[in-house]
Amino acid sequence: MTREEFDSLIRKLEAVSRRHPRLYLARIIGLVALAYGYLLLILVGSLALAVAMIVMVIYVPATIKLALIGLIAFGGIFWAVARGLWVRLEPPTGPEITRAQAPKLFALLDELRAALQCRPFHKVLLIGEMNAAVVQIPRLGVFGWHTNYLLIGLPLMQSLAPEEFKAVLAHEFAHSSGGHGSFGNWLYRVRRTWQQVFEQMIRQRTRFGGVLFKFINWFWPVFNGHAFVLARANEYEADACSVRLAGADVAANALMRLPITGTLLGEKFWPDILSRANQDKEPPADVMLSLNRVLKNGLETTEAQKRLRQSFLLETNNADTHPCLKDRLRAMNRLPEGVDAKDFTVTPPPLPHESAAEIFLGTHAEVVARQLSDVWRKAIAANWAKRHEQAQKLAGELASLEAPAADVPLTPGQLWQKALKLIQLHSDKEAMPVIEHILALEPGHAAANFVLGRHRLEADDASGVALIEAAMAADYELTQQGCNLLYGYYRRNGQSDQLKPLEQRVDKFSEITALARQERNQVNAANTFTPHELTREQVDSLRQVVAAEPEIGSVVIARKQVQHFKSNPCFVIGLTLKVPAWKPRGSTANAKVLNRVLKQLQLPGQFLVFINGKNLKGLWTKIADVPGAAVYVRPPG
Repeated sequence: MTREEFDSLIRKLEAVSRRHPRLYLARIIGLVALAYGYLLLILVGSLALAVAMIVMVIYVPATIKLALIGLIAFGGIFWAVARGLWVRLEPPTGPEITRAQAPKLFALLDELRAALQCRPFHKVLLIGEMNAAVVQIPRLGVFGWHTNYLLIGLPLMQSLAPEEFKAVLAHEFAHSSGGHGSFGNWLYRVRRTWQQVFEQMIRQRTRFGGVLFKFINWFWPVFNGHAFVLARANEYEADACSVRLAGADVAANALMRLPITGTLLGEKFWPDILSRANQDKEPPADVMLSLNRVLKNGLETTEAQKRLRQSFLLETNNADTHPCLKDRLRAMNRLPEGVDAKDFTVTPPPLPHESAAEIFLGTHAEVVARQLSDVWRKAIAANWAKRHEQAQKLAGELASLEAPAADVPLTPGQLWQKALKLIQLHSDKEAMPVIEHILALEPGHAAANFVLGRHRLEADDASGVALIEAAMAADYELTQQGCNLLYGYYRRNGQSDQLKPLEQRVDKFSEITALARQERNQVNAANTFTPHELTREQVDSLRQVVAAEPEIGSVVIARKQVQHFKSNPCFVIGLTLKVPAWKPRGSTANAKVLNRVLKQLQLPGQFLVFINGKNLKGLWTKIADVPGAAVYVRPPG
């Protein structure tokens, strides 16, 4: 289902749910019953038929061949469906916290559970994320029997005031409430569970699973669309529970604080921490304690106001069941005056005197911070070491580029390599002087236009739009990334009229990319081939690669004529092996030659390499007939 089709479906279903709420609920119940009924029918039916095949062999031995075929088929279907439904979803991880360690926290949890009639939690885990969630892991796949986890992010507790933290937890608890809106909450949980299970099923496709996967491909978009409408309504109901239990002003402050803190962590704290890998061999041991100190200071007022303004400019869309900040505050009757009139001079919530972590965890807060710091340190150790090693290498390469031969200016290509290393080592900002130098020499340089455009858009400078458009026009492969940058810029700045054309553009690009990939992956003698048009340097590079392989006797290369993305060439390279006829040779040896060649070849665009022989002789002949195709013949001896 395309994005437009899903949007259209949501609009229709929202209208139906408003006009005929009972009929809408009946349709959803019918879809759920259909899904469970279908799965049970396939399981029971395939098992019964498999058993029937066994019985048939016992009573009519002459049918053994037919029965074996049936047993394999029906047994395979049963196994594929059972295996798909018995998907094991990994439980969340993190230090478990107990009532003895944090009595005040558990008193709060008891209060909220009693008020909202929530199911008990099997485990309460602390995590190192800016999040809180009720997670249910089904023991029986889509058939349920859940283990309930409450995940509480320590950074969330460190950033919120105690009452704000209560408001956030009340919202999460409301999703598992057994009281008012219990059907919507049940459907909310079913949708999340099925989404997880179905995604796992698709990843572990089996030979006999077609009967299940075809059903999933039809059922999930239809069910998800119906459930989506109620899931969004469920978010508003959860906010109402938050207001009832913590107060409207507190709930509103919590909602406004979250994007501000998210900016502080995502754009400042974590980038600063990760950049230390350039110099430090080991990751820091106290990252959660450092994070707490940063959160206490908060984001600079002007930056906080900017982030709040951007949050108010965001509009609700169908990419997420969560409504936008503006719509959630309006439903609470706490939307600041002037926001609807585009007056965003809203004062950010004041920093809390005491954080929820200090109040609800007490002295155990530091213990947990050290535990989570250790968890983070172990999880990132391998990538940190890899980053440190790469940084040292980049610094050396950068030094060599910054000390060129006397009186010989760097070419645009060399300057781009320098800029790329500065970006990888530091950031776009560090590379700006080099990027501007490149564009002064070569205004149409796609990658340099893209980086400069990205840098300006991240600063909300509108001049970045033209630069990104120029980059995409010069290099189609930048389309997806470029559209994502433009989408984020327009959305942050309230230009919602620009979003739909971008979505359509990305969808169209995805369709053409799939067609381009398909025509490049299918090569045969019926295709049209043209001269390769490679430069002398590129041909020499190819010759060096194949000359290092003593078994390769000759090489031909041509360009396949393609319909999509014609500026991105597709080369087809044929190898003839020069191996003594008496020497035994299997397909594994040929595959090793191909892999070594593929790893070393450096050509523009895409290329396919094959070995002349058996059913590929016609393809070899077709390419060899192209003028200039023969680029290498091994000298005698």
